[in-house]
Amino acid sequence: MTELLRLDGFDHEFAARTTEQDWRRILVLRDHPRMLDGVLSYDALIPDYFADNVILNRVVIELRRFQMIVYTLHLHDTRAPDDPRSGLTHSRLQKLALAHDLASPGGVTTFMGLMLLAGYLRRKRSREDRRVVHYEPTEKFIGIVEGWNVAILRSIDAIDPDARLEQCHAAHPRFGWTMREHGAQSLLAGWKPLDPFPEAYHFISSQGGFMLLLRIVAETIRQGGRREIVPVSVDLAPFGKRFGVSRSQLRQLLVSAHERGLLNAPPKNGTHILASPRLIASFVNWQASELGHYRLWGLAAKAELGL
Repeated sequence: MTELLRLDGFDHEFAARTTEQDWRRILVLRDHPRMLDGVLSYDALIPDYFADNVILNRVVIELRRFQMIVYTLHLHDTRAPDDPRSGLTHSRLQKLALAHDLASPGGVTTFMGLMLLAGYLRRKRSREDRRVVHYEPTEKFIGIVEGWNVAILRSIDAIDPDARLEQCHAAHPRFGWTMREHGAQSLLAGWKPLDPFPEAYHFISSQGGFMLLLRIVAETIRQGGRREIVPVSVDLAPFGKRFGVSRSQLRQLLVSAHERGLLNAPPKNGTHILASPRLIASFVNWQASELGHYRLWGLAAKAELGL
């Protein structure tokens, strides 16, 4: 029997995993009649920023590394001109990553090495204290970040056109910086994006899993007419090549998802992927949480900059 696509079927569980304030914020977007438009917009735009770029995938596609990017930009953006010990340094990022359980000291070293190799960071010795080496985001990386912001803001505007966040981003050169800093402060204050949604985290914590889950959910929405949960297919070989992960890794991820009850049928390699109602609800509620926070940060930036 085909199951209906319901986003509220597990609300009692999801609500119990988060704060009352965050849950109310999630519902503002989750229950919006255009919420699924936002998910489809996200699927249409976000993968282009990871496709065919193995190093970028290695750096940011898994959740903890994405948060490392946020802290990298935060440390750089909050550098005090008269304090050479402030800003983005190897030791400061290590301390922040350890404090928030994102990476070991060695993991931070590997992360920064990849960022340098890809041309996303450059080293610059401090003029005030020659013992200090700062790392600075390059124009290449800031371009990727700002393009990423546009994709997210466009997805929010697909749900809430009155927000006009993409327009605000284009109108003010500091909009992206201001929005990112509000986001960094939320993470520093303890916001855990995926803690309430372990079903989605099962995919998003694995290399390539974020893109795979996004595609599964988006195709389920499209092919099920936004009403039913139907089996979908993903050609794992070209999909994995596009995002720098092997077909066998993706296949094992699907098998483990079925073993955990996140898929309602055994996946046949990349065919007949039947997502469970819990997995779909978890992903869309997480998207409502993430986009809801970006919307909050964007509206704060809009007010702060007088837009």
